[in-house]
Amino acid sequence: MTAVLFVTESFHPVLGGGEQHIRRLGRALVERGDAVTVLTRRGEPGWPEAETLDGVRVRRVAPAGPARRGKYLMVAPAMLALARESRYCDLVVVRGTRILGLPTLLAARLLGRPVVMQAEVNGELSGEVYTWGTPLAGGWLERVVRLGVAVRNVWLCDADAFVAMSREIEAEVLEAGVPRHKVALIPHGVDTRRFTPLDPGERAALRSRLGLPPGALLIAYTGRLLRGKGLETLLDAFAGVASRHPAAHLLLVGSGEGQSLSNEPLLRERSAGPGLAGRVSFLGRKDDVAPYLRACDVAVLPSEFEALGLALIEAAACGLPCVGSRTGGIVDVIDDGVTGLLAEPGDPVGLAEALAALAADPERRAAMGVAARARVLERFDLEDSVGRYRCLFREVAARGREAIA
Repeated sequence: MTAVLFVTESFHPVLGGGEQHIRRLGRALVERGDAVTVLTRRGEPGWPEAETLDGVRVRRVAPAGPARRGKYLMVAPAMLALARESRYCDLVVVRGTRILGLPTLLAARLLGRPVVMQAEVNGELSGEVYTWGTPLAGGWLERVVRLGVAVRNVWLCDADAFVAMSREIEAEVLEAGVPRHKVALIPHGVDTRRFTPLDPGERAALRSRLGLPPGALLIAYTGRLLRGKGLETLLDAFAGVASRHPAAHLLLVGSGEGQSLSNEPLLRERSAGPGLAGRVSFLGRKDDVAPYLRACDVAVLPSEFEALGLALIEAAACGLPCVGSRTGGIVDVIDDGVTGLLAEPGDPVGLAEALAALAADPERRAAMGVAARARVLERFDLEDSVGRYRCLFREVAARGREAIA
């Protein structure tokens, strides 16, 4: 048995790809006999300080409140909690190096515990994430930020292992100076028994149960409604698709409520305007998106900045052709022209052309959906991902025990 302690800025009930990844991985590790604890922030006063979810111990620290400020203020309470919890773990896994990476590494070293780092998004080790989309980008202040990040990386390179979820993050970690033998490329996995295709009759019955338009061509976005996800671009693109394809209907499955980067009110306002009124449905937060994906025809993820795209992997496992931005790990998920189509980030014309091409060609959609599921089975199956994580964690924990001995 290996006892794993995850340290992360956010976790359930926050519903994002990274949070889902840790919950699924933690549950799978527990089912295989390992012990898992998640140390995270108590984002809302009503969330319990301690609970057990699917066999995973969850410990939440102060402060509650907006994530942008709270994730900095949580550092000191998290390190105190880490000191308490370290006696029960064999290794510490840090999700997100931006804020918790260096403090956790230093604390774990003092406590004699090995550390595995996992970047939450691309740009964490290059420094791009700190200036992307801000007035700092491209100027002398960005160069200062990147210099500071490079100095920090000298310390981070001391971690025992790094997990990269995409090829872009893997290249970034190596470029930061992390030795090749410390880097493991392990994409997130999905349960391909739960995310699975339906035949046309089953899909029609499911749409009826979910209250979805029965004869529509359903295009699904699943995820949080936040700035940076390209949703403004998606609405502009879908307006063009809707004008050419009367049956096309866009489903936005998710919410921005309580998120500092939420743009949900603006999206709702835009969707009520000309060209989109009655053609876009906001379904809100869904803890289980599998039924909605299985009921749809196409999936889309137009992010401007995306580490991997777990939502696309889930959709592909359901046999959906996917349309996404040519950025980050999305290019690991979509084989352009085979399992789906890629468009440039922020390009509504290119995104509209990709969506319209699939809307007009059911045979192409079907062929791409078959190829998409095959790609998931080959590269993104949860069983394979969990097995690789377990091997890595056992190896790192063993080295840690040897160092102490």
